[in-house]
Amino acid sequence: MTEVDVTAMKKSLYFTTIFLFIFGLAMTSPAALLSDNFNTENGGVGVLNYAGFSNWNVSNGTVDLIGNGFFDFFPANVLYVDLDGSTGDAGILTTKNSYTFNNGTNYQLSFDLAGSQRGSTETVNITLGSLIIDSKTLSSSDPFTTFTYFFTGDGSSAALSFSNVGGDDLGALLDNVNLDVVQGVPEPATLLLVGGGLISLVGLRRKIRK
Repeated sequence: MTEVDVTAMKKSLYFTTIFLFIFGLAMTSPAALLSDNFNTENGGVGVLNYAGFSNWNVSNGTVDLIGNGFFDFFPANVLYVDLDGSTGDAGILTTKNSYTFNNGTNYQLSFDLAGSQRGSTETVNITLGSLIIDSKTLSSSDPFTTFTYFFTGDGSSAALSFSNVGGDDLGALLDNVNLDVVQGVPEPATLLLVGGGLISLVGLRRKIRK
C-alpha cells in the first residue's frame, strides 16, 4: 500500500470517527423545549404571591417565589417556588406555552420537588393538559429530589401544570423544570406512553440530588 493510500485511509477513518461521534450525540442529546430554574424571576429577589413568571401562569390561587435569602430553605438552589402561596389558596402553575408532542417522538420531563420544610405533608399533581402524569406526596423534611419521566408523543398539544393539593400557605417546593426532545430511544423501563387520550406509566427513574 502506498503512502498516499495510507494517508487517504487515515483521513477517511478520521472523518468517519467524527461523523459517528456527532451522530451519536445527536441520537442521545436532549433538545430543550423548556428549561427553568426560576433564578432570574423578579430580578433574583423572592416575593410572596408572585404571578409575574416568564414561562408560567398562576391560576386558581397563589404561589410564592422564595429562596436567595428570602424564606430560604435551600440556599444552593437560589430561587424556587412554594406551590402553596400566602393567601390560603394553593395556585396552579401552568406553562404559558402549549407544547405539541409529535407522533412517535420521544420526550423527557424532569423537575425537582422538595417537602415544605415546615412540618406539613404535601401532595403535588403533575399534569399535561387534562392528563395526570403523576401525583407525588412529600414529607416535610424531604430534600429536593429529581423526578424524570420519558414519554412518546401522539400528536397532541398540552401545557404542563403543577398543582399543590390543599391551601394552608405551606406547599411543596419546585425547582429546575425541564422538558426536552430526546433524539435517541429511552430505556424501555422508563417509558411513559402517551396515546389514545390516555397516559400509561410503565416506570420512572428517580434520581436523588446528592
